[in-house]
Amino acid sequence: LDTTSASILEKKKRTKCFNYKKNKCKDPACPFSHDFQVTFKDIPQRPNYEKDCLSWKNKGKCNKKQTCPYRHDESVQKKALEKRKRKREKERQPLSIRVFGLNYETKESDVREYFQHCGPIMELTFPAFEDSGRSKGYCGILFQSPKAVAKAVELDGKELHGRWLRVQAGKMYLKQWEEQHEARNEKRNKSEKQEQVGEFGQRVKRRKQHGFKDA
Repeated sequence: LDTTSASILEKKKRTKCFNYKKNKCKDPACPFSHDFQVTFKDIPQRPNYEKDCLSWKNKGKCNKKQTCPYRHDESVQKKALEKRKRKREKERQPLSIRVFGLNYETKESDVREYFQHCGPIMELTFPAFEDSGRSKGYCGILFQSPKAVAKAVELDGKELHGRWLRVQAGKMYLKQWEEQHEARNEKRNKSEKQEQVGEFGQRVKRRKQHGFKDA
């Protein structure tokens, strides 16, 4: 063996064997030290009906309640359910907001400056038109904590660059929002093309829906 391996073996021999302390080490070639005395205490074992059911203690329910040999205390169940409720509420708290109604002249730096007092901004999704680079009127902001989201939602209805903002808690699904926006525009353009002008300049779109035919 080289000097490095020899030093590692010597270090292991000076280290007490963890399994030997528990009277579980049966390996005669164990590299750790067994040169110490272990005293085991006789711990009295409680019967199962005096122990709390782990499923009852952690989840507040037990599928084997009728046949389960362990204890099902109502106070333990109440604590478990309250703990799970607090955990769910903490997980549901959003870290993002959606902002609508932005002025088309508003820039990304203006949005950061407007919401910077709420808390650290981790990410800012700021859609803009490719040709002009102007804002599309909405954006999404990711904060670091739910408290920052609560402060930002308080700005709902406030004014920025002459426009009243609409601030909502939740993630901005940009792709879905843009697809819905394009679908609405296509539907609006299609309806405008279908409209026809009658003899006196009136629109005959409704007449066609009721079964009237063009002359």
